[in-house]
Amino acid sequence: MRWLLVATGACIAGCAILVAVGGSSLVTFIGISLGGIAFVLVLSGAFYAIGRSEDRERAERDTAVERPSG
Repeated sequence: MRWLLVATGACIAGCAILVAVGGSSLVTFIGISLGGIAFVLVLSGAFYAIGRSEDRERAERDTAVERPSG
């Protein structure tokens, strides 16, 4: 999960630097593309975290059913 946060941070930083520098339309295109990639990474990270928590909950519930308490 850390690699996802690092990649998102790098894309956001690159986007901010390229937009601040300005210049040609190619630089603007690259900046907007990095911003879009960062957005996709953040969204996929959120879905990944939710899916992992659901899997953990399901595994705990299955373990509780297999081993009755008492």
